Amino acid sequence: MCVAAASSLASSAAADDHALGTTLGATLDQGSIYEQLWPRVPDGNQLPLSQQLEERLTLLGNTLGYHLDVLSRETLSLRFDGRRRRAYVRFGGGEAQYLTFRLASDVHFTEGLARITTRVDLSIAGRALHLELPEVEMTPTEYHGERGVVVRLPLLRRSF
Repeated sequence: MCVAAASSLASSAAADDHALGTTLGATLDQGSIYEQLWPRVPDGNQLPLSQQLEERLTLLGNTLGYHLDVLSRETLSLRFDGRRRRAYVRFGGGEAQYLTFRLASDVHFTEGLARITTRVDLSIAGRALHLELPEVEMTPTEYHGERGVVVRLPLLRRSF
């Protein structure tokens, strides 16, 4: 009985090998064997990798900004928006009845430069002064191997 079972297993294995050989031959005729053995990974519904990195870096920067805000007792504040390529920086302090100073900047990064819009609020004994400074442009530069920054202050702005 054991011999009969072994011979039937051997004959079924030979039949499976024959079927596998005809299947592989058919797949070689139909297309690449690799497409049959390793099908494509289905397309995901996730954001592209660049946007995922953008969101993670924005979250990391805002977490850093939150901790900096707490540690400095709301004297220094940073906020980032990776999608719009903006950073918000605020520095200030003081008591309203004596002296307060606040400096707030909106930095927009575009085309290899940073456009900075700055606002200054100064208050002395309840009297307030609000200044909107002109937009400043900053771009990196290099001169004789030394790295630096070019600061441009456009006095007259024209568009054509």
